Amino acid sequence: MAGGPVSPSSVYLGTTGNLFPNFYAGGGGNASAHDEGIGVVASLAADSTAELRFPMPPSIPTGTLKLMIRGMGAVSTQVAKFQVSDNSCGTGVSPSGLTLTAEAASSVTFASVDQYIDTKVTLTTVPNPNDDLVVALKFQTTGWTASTVTTWQVWALWE
Repeated sequence: MAGGPVSPSSVYLGTTGNLFPNFYAGGGGNASAHDEGIGVVASLAADSTAELRFPMPPSIPTGTLKLMIRGMGAVSTQVAKFQVSDNSCGTGVSPSGLTLTAEAASSVTFASVDQYIDTKVTLTTVPNPNDDLVVALKFQTTGWTASTVTTWQVWALWE
């Protein structure tokens, strides 16, 4: 049976200033127009990595573990690129000492302003119950053409 979503319990955005906590304000004008997420600077000039931890449930759902990455911004016909690396960490293990598995890089094209753009990345990692999923989400400059700030949300799910 599919499961999730599981939100991160920890998000570290580094010290470069390229990533930051952000609220994206949608242009629709309703009473719930804001989304919170990871902000990425306009015209990203250096690869920048968000470090995330996702607590796994005590019973792992069936299906394929994926990371859902949702982008949004006042961006049209521009591209953002990222790569996910991951592993699973149980009790008595150092999450910073793990070797992370790099998944295939993803390219996201924003077709129009103010719309959710969803990308699902299939993960190689198969976590055990109650582990933490350790994730490095690297936003990559090569091919990045988004010229305004973008905002990103991330969660784990099984399909």
